[in-house]
Amino acid sequence: MFKVSHANVSFISGLIWICVGCFLLQMGLKLILDPTYAPGGSTPILSNIQGVMGGLQEAGIALIAIALYIGYLKGKHLLRKSARQGVERLRSFPDPMPIQNMYSPKYYILLGGMIGLGMSMRFLGLPNDIRGGIDVAVGAALINGALEYFRLGLALRKKRVDAS
Repeated sequence: MFKVSHANVSFISGLIWICVGCFLLQMGLKLILDPTYAPGGSTPILSNIQGVMGGLQEAGIALIAIALYIGYLKGKHLLRKSARQGVERLRSFPDPMPIQNMYSPKYYILLGGMIGLGMSMRFLGLPNDIRGGIDVAVGAALINGALEYFRLGLALRKKRVDAS
């Protein structure tokens, strides 16, 4: 059985969240700014606000700014809390802990639901700008949550060193 310290599990979780966040962020940016990225996709939001914003690219930048702000708020208020709860759960196990205890069954169900939701957006034919905005917001939130995992991992590592 492979065992890992609480601090390393926190870092691994942060790394996973930041990788998925960066992937979603870049995919969302492409969906909003590059019309050839997903051919045939419509952009109703961008089309409606481009006149007010002064052009299609300016409308895209405004949509990205709004999505980043929403993602920041979601990361700050929801995903940071989720990261803290996850690390508190980890601390209920002996240090080092078995790697298979890294996530709870509830977490895997939530993860499966999120993946299913992401895949369904593609198959339901959501417009590119809406899909892109959601991907940018979720990506930014995950990156923000990952930073909390890293912060908590550093605190756990410091406690472990101080206890030695």
